[in-house]
Amino acid sequence: MAPKQEASQTKDASPAKRMRSATSNQHATASVSTNQPKVVSEHQPCHGDLTPSSTPSTNTLPSTHSLVTARASSPNLELGLQSPPRDIQPINEAAPTQQASSSSSYHPNPTTAATTIGAVVPTPASCVIDPKRTSNCPEPLMRHLQTLSTYSNVDANTFALRHLLANASWGMTTAFDDHSKLLCNPKTNEPINIWILGHISSTWFIKNGEPDNQCSVTILPLSSDLGQYANQLISALSTPALPVNVFDTGLIRTIRWQSPKSGGAPILFNSIYDMQVILRSKSLMQKLDISYLEKWALILVETHLQQYRQKDDNGCWTISRAQFKLQAIYLLQESCVPEAQKSNKTGVEIAGLEI
Repeated sequence: MAPKQEASQTKDASPAKRMRSATSNQHATASVSTNQPKVVSEHQPCHGDLTPSSTPSTNTLPSTHSLVTARASSPNLELGLQSPPRDIQPINEAAPTQQASSSSSYHPNPTTAATTIGAVVPTPASCVIDPKRTSNCPEPLMRHLQTLSTYSNVDANTFALRHLLANASWGMTTAFDDHSKLLCNPKTNEPINIWILGHISSTWFIKNGEPDNQCSVTILPLSSDLGQYANQLISALSTPALPVNVFDTGLIRTIRWQSPKSGGAPILFNSIYDMQVILRSKSLMQKLDISYLEKWALILVETHLQQYRQKDDNGCWTISRAQFKLQAIYLLQESCVPEAQKSNKTGVEIAGLEI
């Protein structure tokens, strides 16, 4: 067989080619390199994607706890108690009943696996507690807040927002779990629990007297720096990156599906715990209902940081958005707003007015 190959090669070589080869090897090399076809990146396939796997857990709860901070620049900010979720993937784009599948194998993650917290936001928030936002907190509660706002426990995979793992990144898909859309500890590939402290700005659980498909809790964090830090995280971990609004009020919104993946009626979120005395394991804590989540109440929110897909102008799932996924809520202090601010009355009261 070898002689035949040599004969074929000799026969195919034209005199002109042999002349060019004998004249200059460098010229031949240059000719080959300049004639190489250009590599063009293939456009991402236009296929549907799944919604975040954020079905609430009603019987079993995470073993660790987290806080959710909210953002607002002015103490006079008008905070509405009921407002529907806006940040979550629209229902008409992908129904929450879809099961997690191997779609990620066919649609590469828009956010690269090399993305880490330390790379996208290298400078954490400098101030985590603003005295103006904790003026109604007694000294024992203040000591509690100091501990919670600086909490970092690698073994429990739980961190205060200010102290996230610098090397935390989007997880990986294994034979048993798909954590590609959750911020994970790279050593364990487990979603990290994020604690955020803040005052309730608004909540959304019920629509027309029934649990809505999605619920949300929006909070004002204990400092504007922490709110801006969360804003930068959400922006940098989205693809393409979202613009950071330096004039943003600093509210942090956490969202979760109340609709089961398997279908059926939405189930009211019930992972709400009384933490006014001490934080313990969930199984040892008293559970509360949503009536305790009043505006201005001080809470600790436990979240995961997740990403979800959106369609671009061409109908392709190339846009990735980051958001905080609600895991649990812990009540530290009931609403202590003066009764005058709680009143439903509108208008200005002018004492002694007679016209």
